Amino acid sequence: MNRRLTKISKYLSFILRHHPEKIGLKLDAERWANIDELVSNANSHGKSITNEQIKEVVAQNEDKIFTLSEDGLRIRCVTS
Repeated sequence: MNRRLTKISKYLSFILRHHPEKIGLKLDAERWANIDELVSNANSHGKSITNEQIKEVVAQNEDKIFTLSEDGLRIRCVTS
C-alpha cells in the first residue's frame, strides 16, 4: 500500500473504531458506516478521501481489518 493509502487506512481505523462522532458519522448497531456519508463527512472536516480510495484500502490492507457490505455501500472494522 502506498503512503497515501496507509494514511487513509489509519484515519479510517481512528474514525470507525474509536471516534465516528469526530466527523459527525453515525454507525448502525453492527458498527457499519455508509461510505458516501463517511466520505462526505471526512471531506467536510478537512480530509480528502474518495470512495475509490476507501475501496483500494479495503482491497490492499494486508491485515484485512476493514470489510465492505455485500452491496459495497457500507464499511466497518472487523477488529476492535
